[in-house]
Amino acid sequence: MHQGSRWPRRVQLSTSTIVFIPTNAQRARELVAAPGEQVTAFTVTEELRVILDVTDPEETEHAAMVIGSVWGLTHTGRRLVLVAHVPAEQIADHEEVDNGGVTLTRLEPSQITAWFADDDDADSKDAAAAVKGMIIDDAWNDVTVQTLIGEHELSWHDITEELPAADTDPEGFPGLE
Repeated sequence: MHQGSRWPRRVQLSTSTIVFIPTNAQRARELVAAPGEQVTAFTVTEELRVILDVTDPEETEHAAMVIGSVWGLTHTGRRLVLVAHVPAEQIADHEEVDNGGVTLTRLEPSQITAWFADDDDADSKDAAAAVKGMIIDDAWNDVTVQTLIGEHELSWHDITEELPAADTDPEGFPGLE
């Protein structure tokens, strides 16, 4: 029997933050294969929590994922969102902080756990064309985007499932930062 302190030793548990990374298929494949830097992501920021006025953590996480998918729609023409768990020290400021936007200073492939996407990219084609290059607040208020969000929930995929092929990325969008 150990004769030291009678109090149990404290164990430091690792904590992480769930983030949602809007991307296109080409970049998604790159990020699951090699580390990325300065990656735009969305998460539950204090600013987003205040704007949403929602206290349920699952609801706020879902909202951050959907907002990220709309940002992706304006930049890549598709709703493809990687899910990752990262330590707080990898999270930095982003211009979209009010909408849950953050910048990941580094992203390791092992931190990516899943991805969300439309079952059929044709479902989001009209909305993508309508909001191409818009800022997220304007895109969010677009009728075609609200219809898309209301009628087509993104499907969840484990990270071990095959990502969309890079040659399926829509052309002519501003791209990723």
